[in-house]
Amino acid sequence: MIDKHQMFDIILKQNISCIDRFHNHVDTALKDRIKEIEVNNELEKADKAFWKREYEVNYPEKLRESSFLLMFGHLEEMLYLLFRSNNPNSIPLDRGNGFSKFKSYIKNILGNLDNADYCHIVEAQKIRNSFLHIAGRVSLSRDADKLKKIAKKSKYYLIENDRVKVKYDGLIALQKAISRIARTLLNKSIQPTANASAD
Repeated sequence: MIDKHQMFDIILKQNISCIDRFHNHVDTALKDRIKEIEVNNELEKADKAFWKREYEVNYPEKLRESSFLLMFGHLEEMLYLLFRSNNPNSIPLDRGNGFSKFKSYIKNILGNLDNADYCHIVEAQKIRNSFLHIAGRVSLSRDADKLKKIAKKSKYYLIENDRVKVKYDGLIALQKAISRIARTLLNKSIQPTANASAD
């Protein structure tokens, strides 16, 4: 029989896989549409160029951005479920929003916050916030310098025409970081040693 921890692991894999399948399905549909545009004799040359750019560049960018945000929604839901059911030291939520409010809980379970996946997600959250609050426009951000620094040093993001963009590799990296940190938190929170600091 499957216990609640195995069930959580199954849900974790299933939910992140759904986002992955959604992205890949829509990406394939966009690429198929490009082929249709190329052979469409009813479109003028300028219209073909316009629609080809939409389906090759703009729509895939929006798809990556949407998938990125969906992954954050998944992360926050998984963290809430872990916090609610696997919180051996009854750590309260921090003030703040989203991923940030789980900082003390994560630190309590992991022992510190120098975990590579945690650090990756902290940076990714700045990208996420720019999408949600300012449509990725760097010049409107209070964290413009941080966004520029992240994009400059990272192979996952770039800034183009004053907008933050997520590369495909950035989407994959976030997916892996979320899966690993959620699984690590699950495994560590159910270990008997997780209660040691409460004594």
